[in-house]
Amino acid sequence: MTKSFPRISSADARQFIIDHLTDDTFLGRGGYTLRQNLYVLPYSPAQENDAKDLIKAMCEHDLPLKSVSAENINLYDIVLKFLDEKDIWNALCEAERDADREDIIMMLQDTVSVSDVIQPAVEERLRSSECDLAFITGIGETFPYIRTHALLNKIETDKPIVFVFPGEYRQYADGSTSLDILNIPSQTNGGYYRATSIFEL
Repeated sequence: MTKSFPRISSADARQFIIDHLTDDTFLGRGGYTLRQNLYVLPYSPAQENDAKDLIKAMCEHDLPLKSVSAENINLYDIVLKFLDEKDIWNALCEAERDADREDIIMMLQDTVSVSDVIQPAVEERLRSSECDLAFITGIGETFPYIRTHALLNKIETDKPIVFVFPGEYRQYADGSTSLDILNIPSQTNGGYYRATSIFEL
């Protein structure tokens, strides 16, 4: 049964999330494991600031109090770092003056690919971190040139990963699921069928 909260930042929602993220089975502690380790924490796009504050508070306060360490891996930060390192940020900014939105999106998709840039950067952060779990944030800021379902399909790790997702997680009667980023129907932006919502646990 799906648990529902009007606000992601409410005390009840926060406690529910913390209780599940610190569960030994969720973390794979003491010989307990779940079948998968990819999760989604959906929230209304209008609550973006609330979601950012929640993740910050959990990483810095709530989870450490329960002896759980968490890493916040922001996709937008990865993109900016890559563009700076390759010295192509200025070129993209100049191109933006003359190109339309679709052309810019295609340029970013070609330049910052999930397989060649995002996935290796995320997995390197996971390898180098001693965290018990990781949050993936910055999903709304990097849409549509980074598709969440593409990263979910490719990422390989034994740590629980929680995608902090601005949009709706839908589960259908036939057992299939979809992620509707920014509440755009997934038929137009690609779906995802492997991760489990935290609110389904």
